[in-house]
Amino acid sequence: MNEEVKKINYNEYKRRLKKLLEEINKEKKKKTIHKDKQNENILKLEEELKQLNELYNGKDNNNNNTVVEQNNYNDIIPDNLYSYNVVSKKSLKNKAKMKRREMEEELNDQSRNKIGEEEYNQLLDILKLKNQSIYSIAPDGNCLYESIIHQLKQRIKNFKYSQNDFLQIINEDNFSLDNIDLKKYQQNINNFDFSIFQSFDPNHLSSDILRFLTSVYILQNSDLFVNFIYEYAEEGNDDPCYSYCQQIMSGIYGSEIEITALSNILKKKITVQDINMSVSYGEDYEEELFICFHHKLYTLGKHYNSVIDL
Repeated sequence: MNEEVKKINYNEYKRRLKKLLEEINKEKKKKTIHKDKQNENILKLEEELKQLNELYNGKDNNNNNTVVEQNNYNDIIPDNLYSYNVVSKKSLKNKAKMKRREMEEELNDQSRNKIGEEEYNQLLDILKLKNQSIYSIAPDGNCLYESIIHQLKQRIKNFKYSQNDFLQIINEDNFSLDNIDLKKYQQNINNFDFSIFQSFDPNHLSSDILRFLTSVYILQNSDLFVNFIYEYAEEGNDDPCYSYCQQIMSGIYGSEIEITALSNILKKKITVQDINMSVSYGEDYEEELFICFHHKLYTLGKHYNSVIDL
């Protein structure tokens, strides 16, 4: 039989309510780039507030018994109540997104293995010596591209070009990998302007766009990559470069080939750290992006994460 939850007295309720509302207001005023985490914290505080109200009012009481005296309630912290309601509405819009993220994190934790955890901690220690740390990227097959996008958002603040400029280049009203004909870009090797991506708004980038750009760049600069791509080519394949780019478009895991292409497209030095060494691609470029590589973090395979400054 379930035990009856004991109600708390008004003074205790008032003390805890005031503290919770102050925490919510404080969280709302924080200036942070990690909006998802901030909204997640607000949702948790909302849940605590709900539980506190149930504890004070009694879960099964009718409406007449659950109403707090209005005058006393207003004495607690009247301005914050209105602010809290506004924040609550905004954060509830992201509730589904927060739940998806929690599910992803749970799956990530389940898929990690002991060796992977040891490698993760080793890499974390190496980065700490450089005043850096790991920013986790979802292991969804797009981790390389999402790590690069995260780095661009963190480190590149000035940009000239946006999605509209990209759509003009491909001569489309919108972008979808499903509508891309790679042959067209292979045949017209001088018909694509990569220069805008040196100063492109990272908020308008996606893993699909980066996969497309990488494929086109490799096709139009096949002499730089063909010797490496032959390692991946099936026997008897007359055009391994094109076949490999088709695989990129279809979701193949990113490798050094793609990192080299992305470095040249973005005109950024990309430094990759693992537990053994640090390797940089595009040494001649001034602006630098940092990512890290995990060999055994997840049971599903290799993984890239973004690297942030401490």
